[in-house]
Amino acid sequence: MIKSLTFLKRKPGLSKEEFLRHWLEIHGPLAARVVPGLRKYVQSHPVPGFESDIDGIVELWWDDVESFNAFLAWRQTDGSKVLREDEEKFVDTRRWVRFVAEEHLIVEK
Repeated sequence: MIKSLTFLKRKPGLSKEEFLRHWLEIHGPLAARVVPGLRKYVQSHPVPGFESDIDGIVELWWDDVESFNAFLAWRQTDGSKVLREDEEKFVDTRRWVRFVAEEHLIVEK
C-alpha cells in the first residue's frame, strides 16, 4: 500500500476551530463517500499547546500507485467537483503540500 500525506493550511479568515470542525464533520464524511479507490482516510488534528505552521495532515491510503494515479485523474473530472468545491470553503489549496509515500516499518510494539 501507498499513502499520500497532504499538509493543510486553513483559509485566511477562518479560525482553527472552524477549520477543524468543517474538516471533521463535513469534508471527511464527504471524501469517504465520493473518493474512488480509497482504502483508508486519517485526519491528524493538532494537539493544543503544540503550535505548527500547518493546521492539519490528511493521510489517504491506496492499494498501489495505479490507484493513486486514478485518484489524481478523477480529481480533474466533474465527478470530483463536489469535493473540490468543499475544499475551497475551508482549505487554502494554494498552500497545501502533498507527499506520496511507501511505508517502511522499523518498529511496532
